[in-house]
Amino acid sequence: MKLTPASQAEIGKALQKVISLYAGEEDLPISTDFYFQPQREEGTLTIFNDDEQAIAEARIPEWIEAEEATFYDEAGDCLKAAIEKANVDGSLERLAVWMPYSFVLVDDERETICELLLVDDDTLVVTDSLLKGLDEELNSFLEQLLEVE
Repeated sequence: MKLTPASQAEIGKALQKVISLYAGEEDLPISTDFYFQPQREEGTLTIFNDDEQAIAEARIPEWIEAEEATFYDEAGDCLKAAIEKANVDGSLERLAVWMPYSFVLVDDERETICELLLVDDDTLVVTDSLLKGLDEELNSFLEQLLEVE
């Protein structure tokens, strides 16, 4: 699913609202995770904290037209892209929350679909761009290993 620049900006604004709500002094961290609930029928994104309080919302009209069978996969990809952008520009570093924390994609019943991001002191954030070509490299390495006698 291709989002318009306006919809991408709406997701970015919602994410920045979350970051601004939870930015603060490093010695006063908060314990929470963030739950991203896209709703296809309404074309909305709502972000919740651990207390099930809605802390940010966005309107994404393209989601209304999305196919139901692939909606969460496609919405998850859109959200991962926005989160990766916030990570690259350093915005996520402003969050004053205890580690580990995560950004989680949830369905209408708030059941977990997948983790969009897990942040921990010892965890490397792995993105799709980092994994591109990994299969070919591993296959090549394995072939070279098996050829050596």
